Amino acid sequence: MSSSLAKAGSSGSDVDAPNAMIDEKRRKRMISNRESARRSRMKRQKHLEGLVSEKSILERKIYEDNEKYVAIWQNHFALESQNKILRDEKMKLAENLKNLQQILSGYEVPESDQDIEVSDRFLNPWQVSSPVKPITASGMFKFQLF
Repeated sequence: MSSSLAKAGSSGSDVDAPNAMIDEKRRKRMISNRESARRSRMKRQKHLEGLVSEKSILERKIYEDNEKYVAIWQNHFALESQNKILRDEKMKLAENLKNLQQILSGYEVPESDQDIEVSDRFLNPWQVSSPVKPITASGMFKFQLF
């Protein structure tokens, strides 16, 4: 019996050896899994930080682009207003030109400047060509003393 116990005892330790090997493999696998999970968490954290950074950069770019858009829109609006004013002015000038052309069409235009006769009264407007009549104030101003 002692031999059977010895066999059982030795077989028990033999059984423990494979269990110990399995436990050692399990322990190494658990350590490896933990390390892999840690690396995965770190990788995910880096990725998340990158996304947050990219989000911040994109938000700043959107803000800057909106500012540029508003400035361009205001400039466009100002140019449209100026363009409308210039178009209105162009129409007025075209109408004035048309009126002047109608006026000029009624006059004969001399061939050269030598044919133009200008009256002296236009050259010297301060000289009166008609006789001067004195201006009198007879009875115009009466003063009363109170």
